Amino acid sequence: MLIEFSVTNFRSILERQTLSMAASAYFKELEELNTFASGLAENAPRLLRSTALYGPNASGKSTLIQALQFMQDRVENSQKESQAGDEIETTPFKLSARSREADSTFEIVFVETNVRYEYGFSCNRQRFTEEWLFAYPNGRPQKWFHRVYDAAADKDVYKFSTSFLGDRKRQDWKAQARQNALFLSVAIQLNNKQLKPVFSWFHQRLQIIAAPQRLSVAYTLNKFKNEAIKKKIIGFMNTSDLAIADIEVKTAPFSLEMISKETPIDVRGELAKRFENHDLSTVKFMHADIETQALIAMDQSEESDGTRALFAFAGPWLDVIEHDRVLVVDELDSSLHPLVVQHLVKRLHHAGTKAQLVFTTHDATLLSQSLFRRDQIWFTEKDKNSSTRLYPLSDFSPRENEAIERGYLNGRYGAIPFLKDLDFYGVG
Repeated sequence: MLIEFSVTNFRSILERQTLSMAASAYFKELEELNTFASGLAENAPRLLRSTALYGPNASGKSTLIQALQFMQDRVENSQKESQAGDEIETTPFKLSARSREADSTFEIVFVETNVRYEYGFSCNRQRFTEEWLFAYPNGRPQKWFHRVYDAAADKDVYKFSTSFLGDRKRQDWKAQARQNALFLSVAIQLNNKQLKPVFSWFHQRLQIIAAPQRLSVAYTLNKFKNEAIKKKIIGFMNTSDLAIADIEVKTAPFSLEMISKETPIDVRGELAKRFENHDLSTVKFMHADIETQALIAMDQSEESDGTRALFAFAGPWLDVIEHDRVLVVDELDSSLHPLVVQHLVKRLHHAGTKAQLVFTTHDATLLSQSLFRRDQIWFTEKDKNSSTRLYPLSDFSPRENEAIERGYLNGRYGAIPFLKDLDFYGVG
């Protein structure tokens, strides 16, 4: 479960910006549906099931998700991918000499196996300059490790808590941690069991979809091996009145017949080279004949972009709800009707699941207090320095039942595009 995420000096973000999933104790609406108990101390705040991010184009919504994706990628891959001397692919805020030379910092607070963790690191393109992990077993803080680069001595200095594993293993792990690899990643590669819940949160619990319009259907297709899940996927598709009677998936050796005839010849040639000697799956959506009710098969190419997007999204979405994952989606409304997006969010907002959703959108019709609490809406906009500012709707103390959509479109909360009049015809 995600509690909060912070990032400093990354792409369009200059100063520290923090997204919080902690529910406000002040707002009582939709508490049972839109929030859940964290499972920590009795006085710990409840957590939000979803958060929606609004803002004009190029205001930093995607940057926030890219920052979280960068952090996940470094945790999962920094040790096994990096070689000595390889650069770390971070991008600081470039519109200031100070920030161009400064480190980028990422920090996250989450719950896994009923333990609260605070993990973070700072880096530049050459090395990780700081890394830390606090754990709260039984609600009491323990600094499991803290790594700091000592520039004068040109070496990393480590501090471990007494609860961390023995000195010999610490030395083994430290020796393996290159300047461009995270200690957490190294320890996992060397089979540290104590840190596995932390790594598992990034590797299994956190799911990020940065480009829904390019989402592959492979994940959904893999789920079709289970007949019960297949029925759930068909039911999921039909929540938007698609009237799909069945979905047929067949796997066979690749042939040119599997490629739509509408595909350009040069692309067909490239696909033929790429998939030669591979097995591929074809999907057909079955619809009932309006007169005989006989099933008529339609290829994916005959279906709308929205239907294909919903099919690709079905597998990940159902998996997130079933396994209490944290799903982060950039432009959730891409290719989907606003009512479909509303339905997806409502399916998540039900008692019994600890799944969470963070998404960006431009769809103002979702700004309804019948769907979201006042602490579930966040905004991004650029400040006078052209850097991203992230802030919650609750900063404006909105009234209960306030018309949030109208207030947003009227500019009350900021985070809307500033449009200039354009004279396409010039002056006479």
